[in-house]
Amino acid sequence: MTRKTLFAVVLACACSSESPADVTGTYTLSLTVKETGCGILNGAVNDSSTGVEIVVTQASSDVNAQVKGIAGIALALAMGSDTFTGQVAGHDLDLWIEGTMPGSTGTCAYTRNAHLAATLTGDVLQGSVTYTYATNRTADCGSLDTCQDIQLLNGVRPPTVGP
Repeated sequence: MTRKTLFAVVLACACSSESPADVTGTYTLSLTVKETGCGILNGAVNDSSTGVEIVVTQASSDVNAQVKGIAGIALALAMGSDTFTGQVAGHDLDLWIEGTMPGSTGTCAYTRNAHLAATLTGDVLQGSVTYTYATNRTADCGSLDTCQDIQLLNGVRPPTVGP
């Protein structure tokens, strides 16, 4: 490939990247438990919660999503924070809470993490929250190194006014 061709390919890729969508707003979510392999979620598969409020703020592609109310308190108690942080690329959100609340079982030390992955279509947010453990990987950790709990999410924000 010639230098000129390589430059054209790089330029085409750079021009086609989608700028971040405006994801700001207050969303009302419904969450449904899909998987409970870790026991982080205190519920059974298909249990659902409605009326969970999150407030999303954005600076360019950097995003914060704070979970409000009782759900936010529960998240803060389990994870050490009620706020997901991360990025938006196009219409896709990739947000994390890296847990700070320590726990242990035998010689296994751990924290809990949460990963929110969602896509915004208009004013509708759909995706999932996956909960996992971060461990010191001792033998006592067993399945904590590989398990996960998953909630599916579906939410809306008030209609946005276009340009």
